Amino acid sequence: MINIFQPSLGEDELKEIEKVFRSNWIGRGDSVKKFESLFAKNLNESANRFYALSCCTEGLFLAAKIFNFSEGDEVIVPSVSFIAAGSAVINSGADLVICDVDKYSLNATAETIKKKITSKTKAIILNHYGGHPCDMDPIIKLAKENDIFVIEDSACAVQSFYKGKACGTIGDMGIWSFDAMKSIVTGDGGMIYLKSQDLLETVKEECYLGLPARETSGIDKSNDEKSMWWEVQINRPGRRTIMNNISGAIGIAQMNKLNEFQERRKYIYEKYNDSLSKIKSIRIPPSLPEHSTNSYYFYWIQLKKRDELAKYLKENSIYSTYRYWPLNYVDFFQAYEELENTEYAKSATLNIPLHSSLTDGDVDKIITTIQEFAS
Repeated sequence: MINIFQPSLGEDELKEIEKVFRSNWIGRGDSVKKFESLFAKNLNESANRFYALSCCTEGLFLAAKIFNFSEGDEVIVPSVSFIAAGSAVINSGADLVICDVDKYSLNATAETIKKKITSKTKAIILNHYGGHPCDMDPIIKLAKENDIFVIEDSACAVQSFYKGKACGTIGDMGIWSFDAMKSIVTGDGGMIYLKSQDLLETVKEECYLGLPARETSGIDKSNDEKSMWWEVQINRPGRRTIMNNISGAIGIAQMNKLNEFQERRKYIYEKYNDSLSKIKSIRIPPSLPEHSTNSYYFYWIQLKKRDELAKYLKENSIYSTYRYWPLNYVDFFQAYEELENTEYAKSATLNIPLHSSLTDGDVDKIITTIQEFAS
């Protein structure tokens, strides 16, 4: 079976892990800090605005905490979003308000968001679908006019840029994912960016047991001048959701390969575009304006016979899927509403394999199989 997602791992990752083992410290430490620094540099940003977490979902729940989502607030989330975004809102006690998306990019727009804004709106959690950047300028303008926080779920947008600015660093907070299916992987893992340094300090304390962020990490601090260095004081109740050095080590090796991964993804994406655009019954992803760049995480097509094609691909050992099942159709959220563009996306969109481990033979087989189905 040709996988829809697949990591690219090898000797480089093992060598970085070996360094951690030899250091005798596998908790949060130098490897994580180096990974944060490499990640920030890749986005042309300062490392002191980034913090590595155990997962991206934790970042979404942290957003609800630090921006104080609570009962009586409304938080807008695009229909085509990962379930964790909806869960974070519901868990906070705020009301989940679902907006429609663009029919073809599957991103929220200023127009679809504006329809859902009320005096109770606290924030918008955006999703740069598959690494395809939202049109951010009008969204940011709308948010400022209405005093709304902008949180960018950039899980799939590791190297997506909008007008020279990295997706995830445009709003008030950005969150990325490094789980086993992403462009770069750390086993599990996430990263957050915050414009506010004070809020970032709060996040560090929330993520590490409530310990003071500016103190040396760890509970026992034998290099402390105190006579009883085992004394513990906290600033707040906190959880333990930090990234460890093993994950950080994998991340270091992955970051060193990111440009290579992106070149391969772009090549496959453009090959799909060139071949599948010639099939009249299939719509390919919309092209980006010149000022934006894509991380090429998803490749999606849209067609009337979506379900039949998915079955045909599976019969030919090619896995496909539809990401993401609309939040207004997740029964638990109790937020059903018929949204015109979402209805189209739900019935017509199919994600086909796109990852750096695909061989040329895999790509040719995927294209040929789709062409056979459409003929």
